[in-house]
Amino acid sequence: MKRIPATLGALFLLLLLTVASCTSTLSDEPTTDTRAISFMPTAETRAAVTGTSLSDGSSFSVWGWYGTEGTITNNVFDGETVTESGGAWTYGGGSRYWIAGNTYNFYAVYPAELPTDVKADVSSDGTITVTNFDCSQTGDAAVDLMTATATGVVADDMIADSRTVSLQLKHELVRVNILVKTEGDIAYVTEAELSGMLYKGKMVRSGDTSKWQNTEAAEAGNTPFYKKDLQEVDLKGISILDEMLLIPQETNKVQLTLDYNYGYEGSESHSTAYLPDVTWNAGQSYTYTLTIEGDGRIHFASPTVSTWGEAMGGIIIVD
Repeated sequence: MKRIPATLGALFLLLLLTVASCTSTLSDEPTTDTRAISFMPTAETRAAVTGTSLSDGSSFSVWGWYGTEGTITNNVFDGETVTESGGAWTYGGGSRYWIAGNTYNFYAVYPAELPTDVKADVSSDGTITVTNFDCSQTGDAAVDLMTATATGVVADDMIADSRTVSLQLKHELVRVNILVKTEGDIAYVTEAELSGMLYKGKMVRSGDTSKWQNTEAAEAGNTPFYKKDLQEVDLKGISILDEMLLIPQETNKVQLTLDYNYGYEGSESHSTAYLPDVTWNAGQSYTYTLTIEGDGRIHFASPTVSTWGEAMGGIIIVD
C-alpha cells in the first residue's frame, strides 16, 4: 500500500479547510431575500415647505420597534437621523433589515436638528414627547414641528414588495400672520406687539391626540413677538410682524398693541385690540387683518383660514 507523504497530507487538509471556509455564511449577514428598511417622508402643505415635498438636505429623527403582535418591544431605531441627499433618504449606523414574521411600529419627529435645550423622545408604546419647545423664532427662522407614525407594518409584505415605509408628517403647530391696512390714507406704524398667547411648552402625542403641558405665555412688554420700526401702511396692507408658528390654543387672551400715525400729519395713537376669540387648530393657517380707520380707531376682522378651513366673519371695534 502506498503511503501519502506527510507534506502532501498536510496540503490536502489545508485545501479542505480553505474550501470549507469559503463556502460558509456568517450568521449576522442578511440572506439574499432580506431587504433593508428604508423611509419615504411626505409633509402637509406648510409655511416652511412648498407643497408636499421636503427641501433638499432635510432630516428627521426616527424611532422603531418590532416583534409579534402584542409584544412589539424590540428596538431597531432610537432617534436615528434620516437625511435626504440626491433624492434618497439614508440613515447612519448601518442598514437595518426586515426580519420575517415580525410587525414593526415607526415614529418620526421633524426636524432632526431641534434648537438647543429642546429634546424629542419616543417610548415603546408610541408616546411622542417634545420638551422645552419654543416658538419665539419668526419668519424664516421659525421652527416647524411635525410628527409621523407608521404602525402595524408587516415585515413579510415589505420583503416581498421591496417598499419603503411611508411617513406622513403632520403639523403640531399653527401658522399666524397679522396684516394691517388703512381705509384710504397712509398710516405709519411705529411699534407692534403681540402678547398673551402660549409660545413655550411640552408636547405629548399619544395616538391621534397631542396635548401641550408646562406652557408659558408671552407677556405684554416682554414678548418676543415685537417690532419697533417705521412701517408705511396703505389700502393694500402689509404684514407688520413676521410669520409665526405657534402652539394650538384658544385665543381669548391674545392681544395686539399698536403705536401709529394716521396720515402724514396725524397725531400718534396707541391702541390695543384683542384677537377675535377662536381656536387655533394644528395644521391650519390663520391670517388676521386689522384696519386703521380715518378717525384713528382700529378694528379686527375675524381671521381667514387657509384651504384646510372656512373663513369666519365678524368685526370687533376698538375705541
